[in-house]
Amino acid sequence: MVRRAFLFAVVVVISVIALSFAVPTTAQDTAGNMISLDHPYAAFLESRAYGASMGATAEFNKMEWVVVDEANRKLYMAMSDITGAMTDGEGSISVDENRCGIVYTGDLAEDGSLAELRPLVVGGPYNPDGAPNRCALDNISNPDGLALDAQGRLWISEDTSNHRNNAVWMYDPADGSLKRFGYVPRGAEITGFMIAPDGTVVFSNQHPSATNIFPYNAGSVVAVNGFNANTDTFEEIAVPEGDAQLVVGVAAGELQLIARSGDPIPNSIGNQVFGGIYRPDGTLQDVSNDPDGLMWLPIGNGDQAWLYINYENTPGGVGRVYVQKTGAGWEVMDGQMVDFSGVNGTWVNCGSSVTPWNTGLTSEEYEPIAADFSNVAGLSDYLGWDANPYDYGWLVEMAPNGLGDRVAKRFALGRFSHENAWVLQDGVNVYHGDDGGNVMLFRSTATEAGDLSAATLWAGQITQVGGTGAEHAFQITWIELGTATDDEIEAAIRELDVQ
Repeated sequence: MVRRAFLFAVVVVISVIALSFAVPTTAQDTAGNMISLDHPYAAFLESRAYGASMGATAEFNKMEWVVVDEANRKLYMAMSDITGAMTDGEGSISVDENRCGIVYTGDLAEDGSLAELRPLVVGGPYNPDGAPNRCALDNISNPDGLALDAQGRLWISEDTSNHRNNAVWMYDPADGSLKRFGYVPRGAEITGFMIAPDGTVVFSNQHPSATNIFPYNAGSVVAVNGFNANTDTFEEIAVPEGDAQLVVGVAAGELQLIARSGDPIPNSIGNQVFGGIYRPDGTLQDVSNDPDGLMWLPIGNGDQAWLYINYENTPGGVGRVYVQKTGAGWEVMDGQMVDFSGVNGTWVNCGSSVTPWNTGLTSEEYEPIAADFSNVAGLSDYLGWDANPYDYGWLVEMAPNGLGDRVAKRFALGRFSHENAWVLQDGVNVYHGDDGGNVMLFRSTATEAGDLSAATLWAGQITQVGGTGAEHAFQITWIELGTATDDEIEAAIRELDVQ
Protein backbone atom coordinates (compact mmCIF):
# COMPACT_ATOMS: atom_id res chain seq x y z
CA MET A 1 0.00 0.00 0.00
CA VAL A 2 2.87 2.37 0.61
CA ARG A 3 3.07 4.91 -2.20
CA ARG A 4 6.82 4.87 -2.79
CA ALA A 5 8.70 5.28 -6.03
CA PHE A 6 10.73 2.16 -5.28
CA LEU A 7 7.68 -0.03 -4.91
CA PHE A 8 6.02 1.34 -8.01
CA ALA A 9 9.21 0.67 -9.94
CA VAL A 10 9.01 -2.94 -8.80
CA VAL A 11 5.40 -3.13 -9.96
CA VAL A 12 6.34 -1.75 -13.38
CA VAL A 13 9.01 -4.41 -13.80
CA ILE A 14 6.54 -7.10 -12.74
CA SER A 15 4.07 -5.79 -15.30
CA VAL A 16 6.64 -5.91 -18.11
CA ILE A 17 7.58 -9.46 -17.19
CA ALA A 18 3.97 -10.63 -17.05
CA LEU A 19 3.23 -9.16 -20.48
CA SER A 20 6.29 -10.72 -22.05
CA PHE A 21 5.21 -14.30 -21.52
CA ALA A 22 2.98 -15.07 -24.44
CA VAL A 23 5.50 -17.85 -25.17
CA PRO A 24 7.64 -17.83 -22.02
CA THR A 25 10.87 -19.72 -21.57
CA THR A 26 12.20 -18.22 -18.34
CA ALA A 27 10.73 -16.42 -15.38
CA GLN A 28 13.27 -13.58 -15.44
CA ASP A 29 15.85 -11.92 -17.62
CA THR A 30 19.15 -13.62 -18.38
CA ALA A 31 20.97 -12.27 -15.31
CA GLY A 32 20.76 -12.80 -11.59
CA ASN A 33 18.87 -15.54 -9.84
CA MET A 34 16.50 -16.85 -12.48
CA ILE A 35 14.61 -20.05 -13.02
CA SER A 36 13.24 -21.62 -16.16
CA LEU A 37 9.49 -22.04 -16.41
CA ASP A 38 10.11 -25.76 -16.74
CA HIS A 39 11.53 -25.74 -13.20
CA PRO A 40 9.49 -28.28 -11.18
CA TYR A 41 8.27 -25.56 -8.81
CA ALA A 42 7.94 -22.68 -11.28
CA ALA A 43 4.21 -22.51 -10.52
CA PHE A 44 5.06 -21.47 -6.97
CA LEU A 45 8.32 -19.53 -7.39
CA GLU A 46 7.08 -17.45 -10.35
CA SER A 47 3.34 -17.88 -10.04
CA ARG A 48 2.18 -15.06 -12.30
CA ALA A 49 4.60 -15.79 -15.16
CA TYR A 50 3.82 -19.50 -14.98
CA GLY A 51 0.09 -18.84 -14.81
CA ALA A 52 0.29 -16.67 -17.93
CA SER A 53 2.13 -19.46 -19.74
CA MET A 54 -0.77 -21.76 -18.89
CA GLY A 55 -3.39 -19.38 -20.23
CA ALA A 56 -4.44 -17.50 -17.11
CA THR A 57 -5.34 -13.81 -17.44
CA ALA A 58 -2.77 -11.30 -16.17
CA GLU A 59 -4.61 -8.05 -16.86
CA PHE A 60 -6.02 -6.91 -13.52
CA ASN A 61 -4.80 -3.65 -11.98
CA LYS A 62 -4.35 -2.90 -8.26
CA MET A 63 -6.16 -5.97 -6.94
CA GLU A 64 -6.37 -5.23 -3.22
CA TRP A 65 -8.09 -6.91 -0.27
CA VAL A 66 -10.44 -9.87 -0.49
CA VAL A 67 -12.93 -10.87 2.24
CA VAL A 68 -15.68 -13.48 2.37
CA ASP A 69 -19.13 -13.34 3.95
CA GLU A 70 -19.74 -17.04 4.48
CA ALA A 71 -23.24 -16.64 5.89
CA ASN A 72 -24.38 -15.12 2.59
CA ARG A 73 -21.79 -16.92 0.41
CA LYS A 74 -20.42 -13.64 -0.94
CA LEU A 75 -16.84 -12.78 -1.83
CA TYR A 76 -15.76 -9.13 -2.03
CA MET A 77 -12.63 -7.80 -3.72
CA ALA A 78 -11.36 -4.21 -3.98
CA MET A 79 -9.61 -2.94 -7.11
CA SER A 80 -8.37 0.53 -6.37
CA ASP A 81 -7.61 1.87 -9.86
CA ILE A 82 -9.33 0.64 -13.01
CA THR A 83 -6.73 1.57 -15.62
CA GLY A 84 -3.85 -0.11 -17.47
CA ALA A 85 -4.49 -3.44 -19.14
CA MET A 86 -8.06 -3.46 -17.78
CA THR A 87 -8.94 -0.47 -19.98
CA ASP A 88 -6.63 -0.70 -23.00
CA GLY A 89 -9.19 -2.40 -25.26
CA GLU A 90 -6.99 -5.45 -25.71
CA GLY A 91 -6.86 -8.96 -24.30
CA SER A 92 -9.52 -10.65 -22.19
CA ILE A 93 -10.45 -7.60 -20.07
CA SER A 94 -11.66 -4.30 -21.48
CA VAL A 95 -13.74 -2.04 -19.22
CA ASP A 96 -14.28 1.68 -18.88
CA GLU A 97 -11.54 3.55 -17.02
CA ASN A 98 -12.34 4.43 -13.40
CA ARG A 99 -9.60 6.29 -11.52
CA CYS A 100 -11.71 6.03 -8.35
CA GLY A 101 -11.87 2.23 -8.27
CA ILE A 102 -14.47 -0.49 -7.85
CA VAL A 103 -15.38 -3.08 -5.22
CA TYR A 104 -16.36 -6.32 -6.93
CA THR A 105 -18.46 -9.18 -5.58
CA GLY A 106 -19.19 -12.77 -6.51
CA ASP A 107 -21.19 -15.75 -5.25
CA LEU A 108 -19.41 -18.75 -3.75
CA ALA A 109 -20.58 -22.24 -4.58
CA GLU A 110 -20.98 -24.81 -1.83
CA ASP A 111 -17.52 -26.21 -2.60
CA GLY A 112 -16.01 -22.75 -2.11
CA SER A 113 -15.40 -22.07 -5.80
CA LEU A 114 -16.04 -18.70 -7.46
CA ALA A 115 -17.35 -18.47 -11.02
CA GLU A 116 -17.85 -14.72 -11.54
CA LEU A 117 -16.95 -11.23 -10.29
CA ARG A 118 -19.16 -8.21 -10.94
CA PRO A 119 -19.10 -4.55 -9.80
CA LEU A 120 -20.84 -3.77 -6.51
CA VAL A 121 -19.66 -0.34 -5.31
CA VAL A 122 -18.40 1.82 -8.17
CA GLY A 123 -16.24 4.80 -7.21
CA GLY A 124 -16.44 8.23 -8.79
CA PRO A 125 -17.19 10.18 -10.80
CA TYR A 126 -13.63 11.39 -11.36
CA ASN A 127 -12.76 15.02 -12.10
CA PRO A 128 -9.10 15.44 -13.13
CA ASP A 129 -9.30 19.16 -12.31
CA GLY A 130 -10.98 18.70 -8.94
CA ALA A 131 -7.95 18.48 -6.63
CA PRO A 132 -7.71 17.89 -3.72
CA ASN A 133 -10.88 15.82 -4.18
CA ARG A 134 -10.78 14.48 -7.74
CA CYS A 135 -13.18 11.69 -6.80
CA ALA A 136 -16.66 12.60 -5.60
CA LEU A 137 -16.78 13.22 -1.84
CA ASP A 138 -20.03 11.29 -1.36
CA ASN A 139 -18.55 8.08 -2.73
CA ILE A 140 -15.54 5.79 -2.30
CA SER A 141 -12.18 6.66 -3.80
CA ASN A 142 -9.55 4.00 -4.53
CA PRO A 143 -10.84 1.21 -2.26
CA ASP A 144 -8.14 -0.82 -0.55
CA GLY A 145 -8.88 -2.57 2.75
CA LEU A 146 -12.12 -4.48 3.35
CA ALA A 147 -13.77 -5.86 6.49
CA LEU A 148 -17.10 -7.46 7.38
CA ASP A 149 -19.27 -7.12 10.48
CA ALA A 150 -21.63 -9.72 11.93
CA GLN A 151 -24.56 -8.25 9.98
CA GLY A 152 -22.79 -8.76 6.66
CA ARG A 153 -22.14 -5.04 6.17
CA LEU A 154 -19.01 -4.30 4.18
CA TRP A 155 -16.46 -1.76 5.48
CA ILE A 156 -14.28 -0.12 2.82
CA SER A 157 -11.11 1.88 3.52
CA GLU A 158 -9.30 4.13 1.08
CA ASP A 159 -5.77 4.42 -0.24
CA THR A 160 -6.10 7.53 -2.34
CA SER A 161 -4.61 10.82 -3.38
CA ASN A 162 -8.02 11.72 -4.82
CA HIS A 163 -9.56 12.58 -1.43
CA ARG A 164 -7.86 15.13 0.79
CA ASN A 165 -8.53 12.93 3.83
CA ASN A 166 -8.77 9.18 3.25
CA ALA A 167 -12.03 7.77 4.58
CA VAL A 168 -13.54 4.49 5.76
CA TRP A 169 -17.05 3.70 4.58
CA MET A 170 -19.76 1.25 5.57
CA TYR A 171 -21.75 -0.29 2.72
CA ASP A 172 -24.94 -2.18 3.57
CA PRO A 173 -25.81 -4.78 0.90
CA ALA A 174 -29.33 -4.99 2.33
CA ASP A 175 -30.30 -1.54 1.07
CA GLY A 176 -27.30 -0.35 -0.96
CA SER A 177 -26.57 2.51 1.44
CA LEU A 178 -23.05 3.93 1.80
CA LYS A 179 -22.00 5.99 4.84
CA ARG A 180 -18.70 7.59 5.84
CA PHE A 181 -17.65 6.27 9.26
CA GLY A 182 -14.29 7.94 9.74
CA TYR A 183 -11.18 9.45 8.25
CA VAL A 184 -7.44 9.77 8.82
CA PRO A 185 -5.26 12.90 8.75
CA ARG A 186 -3.62 14.53 5.80
CA GLY A 187 -0.92 12.55 4.03
CA ALA A 188 -2.11 9.24 5.50
CA GLU A 189 -3.94 6.25 4.13
CA ILE A 190 -6.18 3.97 6.15
CA THR A 191 -4.70 0.52 6.64
CA GLY A 192 -5.63 -2.67 8.45
CA PHE A 193 -9.24 -1.74 9.22
CA MET A 194 -10.65 -4.71 11.12
CA ILE A 195 -13.54 -5.69 13.35
CA ALA A 196 -12.78 -7.97 16.29
CA PRO A 197 -15.25 -10.77 17.10
CA ASP A 198 -16.72 -8.63 19.93
CA GLY A 199 -17.37 -5.74 17.51
CA THR A 200 -14.36 -3.58 18.45
CA VAL A 201 -13.09 -1.51 15.51
CA VAL A 202 -9.30 -1.20 15.17
CA PHE A 203 -7.42 0.43 12.29
CA SER A 204 -4.09 1.96 11.34
CA ASN A 205 -2.97 4.99 9.43
CA GLN A 206 0.40 5.09 7.74
CA HIS A 207 2.83 7.76 6.52
CA PRO A 208 0.82 10.77 7.83
CA SER A 209 2.15 14.27 7.39
CA ALA A 210 4.64 15.28 10.08
CA THR A 211 2.69 18.55 10.47
CA ASN A 212 -0.45 16.81 11.72
CA ILE A 213 -1.57 17.23 15.33
CA PHE A 214 0.14 14.88 17.84
CA PRO A 215 -0.14 11.89 18.12
CA TYR A 216 -1.28 11.64 14.51
CA ASN A 217 1.96 13.02 13.07
CA ALA A 218 3.35 9.47 13.01
CA GLY A 219 1.91 6.14 11.86
CA SER A 220 -0.49 4.84 14.47
CA VAL A 221 -3.01 2.16 15.41
CA VAL A 222 -6.25 3.14 17.14
CA ALA A 223 -9.19 1.31 18.70
CA VAL A 224 -12.73 2.72 18.76
CA ASN A 225 -14.29 2.24 22.19
CA GLY A 226 -17.99 2.55 22.94
CA PHE A 227 -19.07 1.49 19.45
CA ASN A 228 -19.94 -2.07 18.43
CA ALA A 229 -19.64 -2.56 14.68
CA ASN A 230 -21.56 -5.83 14.86
CA THR A 231 -24.71 -4.28 16.31
CA ASP A 232 -24.62 -0.47 16.31
CA THR A 233 -25.67 2.13 13.75
CA PHE A 234 -24.23 5.62 13.31
CA GLU A 235 -24.84 8.97 11.66
CA GLU A 236 -22.38 9.68 8.88
CA ILE A 237 -19.41 11.85 9.84
CA ALA A 238 -18.88 15.03 7.84
CA VAL A 239 -15.92 15.67 5.55
CA PRO A 240 -13.32 17.30 7.84
CA GLU A 241 -12.46 20.98 7.61
CA GLY A 242 -9.81 23.12 9.30
CA ASP A 243 -7.82 21.46 12.09
CA ALA A 244 -10.08 18.39 11.91
CA GLN A 245 -8.12 17.47 8.79
CA LEU A 246 -5.02 16.93 10.96
CA VAL A 247 -6.38 14.17 13.22
CA VAL A 248 -8.26 10.87 13.05
CA GLY A 249 -12.03 11.20 13.23
CA VAL A 250 -14.86 8.68 13.70
CA ALA A 251 -18.64 8.98 13.59
CA ALA A 252 -19.25 7.08 16.84
CA GLY A 253 -17.30 5.96 19.89
CA GLU A 254 -14.05 7.26 21.37
CA LEU A 255 -10.57 6.82 19.93
CA GLN A 256 -7.82 5.09 21.91
CA LEU A 257 -4.21 5.09 20.74
CA ILE A 258 -2.86 1.52 20.78
CA ALA A 259 0.49 1.96 19.04
CA ARG A 260 2.51 4.79 17.48
CA SER A 261 5.58 4.32 15.31
CA GLY A 262 8.78 4.96 17.26
CA ASP A 263 7.13 4.86 20.69
CA PRO A 264 8.30 2.25 23.22
CA ILE A 265 6.41 -1.05 23.29
CA PRO A 266 5.21 -1.45 26.90
CA ASN A 267 7.22 -4.01 28.86
CA SER A 268 9.03 -5.29 25.78
CA ILE A 269 12.13 -7.43 26.09
CA GLY A 270 15.05 -5.34 24.89
CA ASN A 271 13.16 -2.04 25.11
CA GLN A 272 11.89 -2.29 21.57
CA VAL A 273 9.82 0.37 19.79
CA PHE A 274 6.71 0.07 17.63
CA GLY A 275 7.79 -0.33 14.02
CA GLY A 276 11.37 -1.15 14.91
CA ILE A 277 13.06 -3.38 12.35
CA TYR A 278 15.64 -5.34 14.34
CA ARG A 279 18.38 -7.42 12.75
CA PRO A 280 18.94 -10.96 14.06
CA ASP A 281 21.77 -9.62 16.26
CA GLY A 282 19.32 -7.21 17.93
CA THR A 283 20.59 -4.00 16.34
CA LEU A 284 18.03 -1.53 15.01
CA GLN A 285 18.03 -1.29 11.21
CA ASP A 286 15.04 1.02 10.72
CA VAL A 287 11.83 2.36 12.27
CA SER A 288 8.77 2.03 10.06
CA ASN A 289 6.19 4.80 9.84
CA ASP A 290 3.88 2.48 7.90
CA PRO A 291 1.69 0.28 10.12
CA ASP A 292 -0.56 -1.77 7.90
CA GLY A 293 -2.65 -4.94 8.27
CA LEU A 294 -3.89 -5.97 11.72
CA MET A 295 -4.59 -9.45 13.07
CA TRP A 296 -6.71 -9.77 16.22
CA LEU A 297 -6.39 -13.19 17.90
CA PRO A 298 -8.87 -13.48 20.80
CA ILE A 299 -7.96 -15.34 23.97
CA GLY A 300 -10.57 -17.13 26.07
CA ASN A 301 -13.83 -15.16 26.24
CA GLY A 302 -12.38 -12.34 24.16
CA ASP A 303 -11.54 -9.93 26.99
CA GLN A 304 -7.90 -10.49 26.11
CA ALA A 305 -6.25 -10.82 22.72
CA TRP A 306 -3.02 -10.85 20.80
CA LEU A 307 -2.84 -8.04 18.25
CA TYR A 308 -0.36 -8.36 15.38
CA ILE A 309 0.56 -5.16 13.49
CA ASN A 310 2.16 -5.29 10.04
CA TYR A 311 4.84 -2.75 9.12
CA GLU A 312 5.16 -2.22 5.37
CA ASN A 313 8.92 -1.91 4.98
CA THR A 314 11.88 -3.60 3.32
CA PRO A 315 12.82 -5.46 5.42
CA GLY A 316 9.31 -5.83 6.71
CA GLY A 317 8.21 -6.13 10.28
CA VAL A 318 5.34 -7.21 12.49
CA GLY A 319 4.68 -6.10 16.05
CA ARG A 320 2.75 -8.20 18.56
CA VAL A 321 1.05 -6.82 21.66
CA TYR A 322 -1.05 -8.39 24.39
CA VAL A 323 -4.19 -6.35 25.06
CA GLN A 324 -6.70 -6.67 27.89
CA LYS A 325 -10.17 -5.17 28.10
CA THR A 326 -10.71 -2.53 30.76
CA GLY A 327 -13.66 -0.38 31.73
CA ALA A 328 -12.47 2.37 29.43
CA GLY A 329 -11.19 0.32 26.49
CA TRP A 330 -8.06 -1.78 26.06
CA GLU A 331 -4.77 -1.82 27.95
CA VAL A 332 -1.57 -2.81 26.18
CA MET A 333 0.11 -5.14 28.67
CA ASP A 334 3.32 -5.98 26.82
CA GLY A 335 4.65 -6.85 23.40
CA GLN A 336 7.56 -7.15 21.02
CA MET A 337 8.52 -7.07 17.36
CA VAL A 338 8.30 -10.55 15.84
CA ASP A 339 11.65 -12.23 15.17
CA PHE A 340 11.68 -13.34 11.52
CA SER A 341 15.34 -14.38 11.41
CA GLY A 342 14.32 -18.05 11.23
CA VAL A 343 12.68 -17.41 7.82
CA ASN A 344 15.37 -14.99 6.57
CA GLY A 345 13.24 -11.93 7.27
CA THR A 346 10.09 -10.60 5.65
CA TRP A 347 9.34 -8.16 2.87
CA VAL A 348 6.75 -5.33 2.63
CA ASN A 349 4.29 -6.74 5.16
CA CYS A 350 1.01 -5.43 3.78
CA GLY A 351 -2.50 -6.82 4.25
CA SER A 352 -3.58 -9.43 6.74
CA SER A 353 -6.25 -11.84 7.90
CA VAL A 354 -6.94 -14.36 10.65
CA THR A 355 -7.38 -18.06 9.86
CA PRO A 356 -10.33 -20.08 11.17
CA TRP A 357 -7.87 -21.71 13.62
CA ASN A 358 -6.87 -18.30 15.10
CA THR A 359 -3.48 -17.68 13.54
CA GLY A 360 -2.42 -14.55 11.67
CA LEU A 361 -1.54 -14.32 7.99
CA THR A 362 0.77 -11.46 7.02
CA SER A 363 1.28 -10.76 3.32
CA GLU A 364 4.54 -10.00 1.54
CA GLU A 365 3.64 -7.50 -1.19
CA TYR A 366 5.53 -6.60 -4.41
CA GLU A 367 7.70 -9.72 -4.70
CA PRO A 368 11.29 -8.78 -5.58
CA ILE A 369 12.45 -9.49 -9.10
CA ALA A 370 14.92 -12.36 -8.86
CA ALA A 371 16.95 -11.26 -11.89
CA ASP A 372 18.91 -8.74 -9.81
CA PHE A 373 20.18 -9.42 -6.29
CA SER A 374 20.37 -5.68 -5.60
CA ASN A 375 16.57 -5.78 -5.28
CA VAL A 376 17.02 -7.39 -1.87
CA ALA A 377 19.96 -5.32 -0.63
CA GLY A 378 18.01 -4.30 2.46
CA LEU A 379 17.47 -7.94 3.36
CA SER A 380 21.17 -8.66 2.85
CA ASP A 381 21.88 -5.88 5.35
CA TYR A 382 19.33 -7.43 7.71
CA LEU A 383 20.78 -10.94 7.44
CA GLY A 384 24.48 -10.13 7.21
CA TRP A 385 24.84 -12.21 4.04
CA ASP A 386 23.49 -12.14 0.47
CA ALA A 387 19.73 -12.55 0.55
CA ASN A 388 17.89 -14.77 -1.94
CA PRO A 389 15.02 -12.95 -3.73
CA TYR A 390 13.01 -16.16 -3.77
CA ASP A 391 12.71 -15.99 0.01
CA TYR A 392 10.26 -13.07 -0.36
CA GLY A 393 6.81 -12.67 -1.86
CA TRP A 394 4.87 -15.16 0.29
CA LEU A 395 2.15 -15.42 2.90
CA VAL A 396 3.52 -15.88 6.42
CA GLU A 397 1.53 -17.63 9.15
CA MET A 398 2.14 -16.56 12.76
CA ALA A 399 0.99 -17.47 16.25
CA PRO A 400 2.30 -16.68 19.74
CA ASN A 401 4.58 -19.39 21.05
CA GLY A 402 5.96 -19.03 24.58
CA LEU A 403 8.11 -15.89 24.73
CA GLY A 404 8.25 -15.70 20.94
CA ASP A 405 6.19 -16.56 17.90
CA ARG A 406 5.73 -19.56 15.66
CA VAL A 407 6.43 -18.37 12.12
CA ALA A 408 6.10 -20.24 8.81
CA LYS A 409 6.26 -18.99 5.24
CA ARG A 410 3.46 -20.67 3.31
CA PHE A 411 5.34 -21.42 0.10
CA ALA A 412 2.59 -23.74 -1.15
CA LEU A 413 0.26 -20.72 -1.55
CA GLY A 414 2.36 -19.17 -4.31
CA ARG A 415 4.74 -16.25 -4.78
CA PHE A 416 3.37 -12.98 -6.13
CA SER A 417 2.39 -9.53 -4.83
CA HIS A 418 0.29 -10.64 -1.87
CA GLU A 419 -2.09 -7.88 -0.73
CA ASN A 420 -3.94 -10.21 1.59
CA ALA A 421 -5.48 -13.70 1.63
CA TRP A 422 -8.73 -15.03 3.02
CA VAL A 423 -9.12 -18.61 4.28
CA LEU A 424 -12.67 -19.91 4.17
CA GLN A 425 -14.16 -21.64 7.20
CA ASP A 426 -13.77 -24.97 5.42
CA GLY A 427 -10.02 -24.59 6.02
CA VAL A 428 -9.38 -25.55 2.38
CA ASN A 429 -10.18 -22.67 0.04
CA VAL A 430 -7.95 -19.58 0.06
CA TYR A 431 -8.53 -16.48 -2.08
CA HIS A 432 -5.77 -13.98 -2.78
CA GLY A 433 -5.34 -10.32 -3.66
CA ASP A 434 -2.48 -9.66 -6.12
CA ASP A 435 -1.49 -5.99 -6.03
CA GLY A 436 0.21 -4.16 -8.89
CA GLY A 437 -0.25 -3.93 -12.66
CA ASN A 438 -1.00 -6.83 -15.03
CA VAL A 439 -1.80 -9.11 -12.11
CA MET A 440 -3.80 -12.28 -11.73
CA LEU A 441 -6.65 -13.79 -9.73
CA PHE A 442 -5.31 -16.67 -7.61
CA ARG A 443 -6.99 -19.31 -5.47
CA SER A 444 -5.41 -22.08 -3.39
CA THR A 445 -6.92 -25.29 -2.06
CA ALA A 446 -5.23 -26.90 0.92
CA THR A 447 -4.49 -30.62 0.68
CA GLU A 448 -5.79 -31.08 4.22
CA ALA A 449 -8.31 -28.79 5.91
CA GLY A 450 -6.71 -26.49 8.46
CA ASP A 451 -3.16 -26.99 7.16
CA LEU A 452 -1.68 -24.49 4.68
CA SER A 453 1.65 -26.29 4.31
CA ALA A 454 0.51 -28.28 1.27
CA ALA A 455 -1.83 -26.94 -1.40
CA THR A 456 -2.83 -26.73 -5.03
CA LEU A 457 -2.49 -23.32 -6.70
CA TRP A 458 -5.05 -22.14 -9.27
CA ALA A 459 -5.17 -19.06 -11.52
CA GLY A 460 -8.16 -17.49 -13.20
CA GLN A 461 -8.76 -17.36 -16.93
CA ILE A 462 -11.20 -14.50 -17.52
CA THR A 463 -14.04 -14.13 -20.00
CA GLN A 464 -15.69 -10.70 -19.85
CA VAL A 465 -19.44 -10.35 -20.40
CA GLY A 466 -21.99 -7.55 -20.14
CA GLY A 467 -20.18 -4.74 -21.96
CA THR A 468 -17.53 -2.32 -20.71
CA GLY A 469 -19.62 -0.20 -18.30
CA ALA A 470 -20.88 -0.84 -14.77
CA GLU A 471 -22.83 -3.92 -15.91
CA HIS A 472 -19.75 -5.88 -16.93
CA ALA A 473 -18.78 -9.15 -15.25
CA PHE A 474 -15.73 -11.39 -15.25
CA GLN A 475 -16.47 -15.07 -15.70
CA ILE A 476 -13.74 -17.28 -14.23
CA THR A 477 -12.32 -20.57 -15.42
CA TRP A 478 -9.80 -21.94 -12.92
CA ILE A 479 -6.54 -23.31 -14.32
CA GLU A 480 -4.63 -25.71 -12.08
CA LEU A 481 -0.99 -24.65 -11.83
CA GLY A 482 0.45 -27.28 -9.50
CA THR A 483 0.47 -28.98 -6.12
CA ALA A 484 3.37 -28.86 -3.66
CA THR A 485 4.39 -28.68 -0.02
CA ASP A 486 6.20 -25.94 1.85
CA ASP A 487 9.15 -28.25 2.44
CA GLU A 488 9.54 -29.08 -1.25
CA ILE A 489 9.50 -25.45 -2.32
CA GLU A 490 11.82 -24.30 0.46
CA ALA A 491 14.34 -26.97 -0.56
CA ALA A 492 14.18 -25.62 -4.13
CA ILE A 493 14.80 -22.08 -2.83
CA ARG A 494 17.82 -23.22 -0.82
CA GLU A 495 19.29 -24.66 -4.02
CA LEU A 496 19.09 -21.11 -5.45
CA ASP A 497 20.92 -19.45 -2.55
CA VAL A 498 23.87 -17.26 -3.45
CA GLN A 499 26.99 -19.40 -3.16
